[in-house]
Amino acid sequence: MIKSYKKHIFVITVLLLVILSGVAFYFLRGNLDEDRGAKIYFYNASKGRLEAEYRELPLGEQVAAALYELVDGPRSHALARIWPANTQTHELVTAFYIQDGVLVVELSDLYEEMPPTDEILFRSAFTLTMTALPHIESVLFRTSSAEWQESAEEIANNPTIASTQRHSEMFKLFFVDESGEGLITEDYFVADVQHHRRTQHLLETLIELQGTTEGVLPLIPPETKVRRVLIDRGRNSPGIYVVFSAEFHSRFSGTTAQARMMLQSIAHTVLEHNDQQQVFFLIASERRDEFHGVTDFNLGFTRDETVMMGYVEPREEEPHEP
Repeated sequence: MIKSYKKHIFVITVLLLVILSGVAFYFLRGNLDEDRGAKIYFYNASKGRLEAEYRELPLGEQVAAALYELVDGPRSHALARIWPANTQTHELVTAFYIQDGVLVVELSDLYEEMPPTDEILFRSAFTLTMTALPHIESVLFRTSSAEWQESAEEIANNPTIASTQRHSEMFKLFFVDESGEGLITEDYFVADVQHHRRTQHLLETLIELQGTTEGVLPLIPPETKVRRVLIDRGRNSPGIYVVFSAEFHSRFSGTTAQARMMLQSIAHTVLEHNDQQQVFFLIASERRDEFHGVTDFNLGFTRDETVMMGYVEPREEEPHEP
């Protein structure tokens, strides 16, 4: 009887161990699958927003695997690839590593050549994809001229690229007055400007309106293109980096004093709407030491209230389809 009782106890114990092992394996497998499952973001043009596809990534190589998934593109016909066409991983992302929860990404010059809308889509989808991986809280992007940090929260969690509602905001543009000796301001109302493109839009408007605004000396060559506006929040040279096309230098025909006043008008327009303290100018993505006699061109330009003279009547941007 005692032997039979011990035998039953032994069998029950073995069965319990088998059951517990199975339960533990089930939950462990579920956790592993959950850890390996990742959201890869692409663009849904019909809805005007970024959406995720779920992929299983190898443990220990999730960042590299996520990069290749972004390059390969979506599996759904409703989504569009956000990676530049005919561009491989290493051609755009030259290096990456994780440091204290931050994914540091080195970008090639191809990044600065991307059209503004494509750049927004790429940066937003890249950040959302990477911050969805374990142990990555934000992404630090680096180019040859600047660096800045992005998080999912800063992209408003679910960024909408195509606006569905219109609302107006007032901005301030700074023009060189007709004497060329000071700045005047104009309040400018504009609808539906995306935050990441706001400064570039204002500079493009500054170039366009300088030739039609009364009492303004049009010094910025009208052929000038605003290639990029970058924010560097690093410790070495923090500030706003404005990248102009080559015409900004080659087509300028004013004096040295007018050149300095023109640069001040741009710096004031940029800094009025950003939290940085200085603006750096690049021409065709290059830093230059001198600009038509302005010998400190390579240094950061700050706001100079002594050049302010007045303001003109506000205007509103013509309604347009977003």
